[in-house]
Amino acid sequence: MVRANKATLRSIANGLGITHTTVSNVYNNPAKVSEALRQRVLDYARSVHYEGPNPTARSLKKGSCGAIGIIFNDQLSYAFTDAHDVAFLRGVSSVCEIEGTNIVLIPLRTNPSNRPDTLTAIVDGYILNAPYKDSPGTKKALARGLPTVVVDFDAPRHVSILTNDRAVMTEVTRHVLERGHRQIASITFPHSEGGQELFTLDRRISSDNYVVSERLQGCRRALRAAGVALVAVQVCEAPNSGAGGKAAVDRILAANPGVTAFICLSDRLAYGAMARCRELNLSIPNRVSVTGFDNLLPIDREPDLPRLTTVSQNAFEKGRKAAEALLYRHSMKERQIRLKAEFIRGESTGKWRGTS
Repeated sequence: MVRANKATLRSIANGLGITHTTVSNVYNNPAKVSEALRQRVLDYARSVHYEGPNPTARSLKKGSCGAIGIIFNDQLSYAFTDAHDVAFLRGVSSVCEIEGTNIVLIPLRTNPSNRPDTLTAIVDGYILNAPYKDSPGTKKALARGLPTVVVDFDAPRHVSILTNDRAVMTEVTRHVLERGHRQIASITFPHSEGGQELFTLDRRISSDNYVVSERLQGCRRALRAAGVALVAVQVCEAPNSGAGGKAAVDRILAANPGVTAFICLSDRLAYGAMARCRELNLSIPNRVSVTGFDNLLPIDREPDLPRLTTVSQNAFEKGRKAAEALLYRHSMKERQIRLKAEFIRGESTGKWRGTS
């Protein structure tokens, strides 16, 4: 028996007394080999623990492997439960289907922690979907030197797909202020990887997550223009889920029971915040106003909540543009592709009447 760590196409050929070309055809061009011979080769290969040709070598020989990797911050299940990411992946897929390109999902957070390095996946290029810039996975992906497009991320060396987050969050915050609210808090997904802090908006905001930084800067701009002290505005980091929004409401109200408006950086957080306010008998929008971002109904949304005041961004288009920028990169001239999100007024924000 050939030793497992020495098994190669040539050693299998020698062991079976057939040509190297015949064994290669079993894996690379099976139509040229009879079914009986193919099965004989595969059975022998399994007996020596041979798992097939090295995909790296195969891709180098062909010049490409016909797959792109989509890197995102959370666990794999998140990509299928978050409405924004589902729409984003649909957008990427719409282009990949035309080109016959496969997609490899690469989560930067996986369990267990000793799992194989997912960045060893054989791909022709990457789409980085709103990653943390200081994440070791992000740095490693960028260091590989493969063609890369970044989404919701500022990276001057790569094509970026960006949204007008700062401008539209200024508009959202201005709307809340115009409704008379001055005791305002913000609920955000972490601005640094793993963050769970409760802090005030006057402190320095990390640029590790471009989306959080831009949206909070938009809030700041409107608050400063209205003369609201940033030190009085609480910001709570929470997991981007309904449960995260609920927990953030409790933390914020424990620090400032007088808060009358929650500006949330995603619809998932906003619907969670509204659900918790309802449990606390805080009427929406009469007692508390809530805003979101995405204009997508999350699957963990509780029923019978008010129509959310939010921001509409086209996640499908974002994914489509990212895939085009990567697959058609040789004809791309733009380094930044900007998409416009729009403020949507709903039923979750009302005029502050001074009641408690």
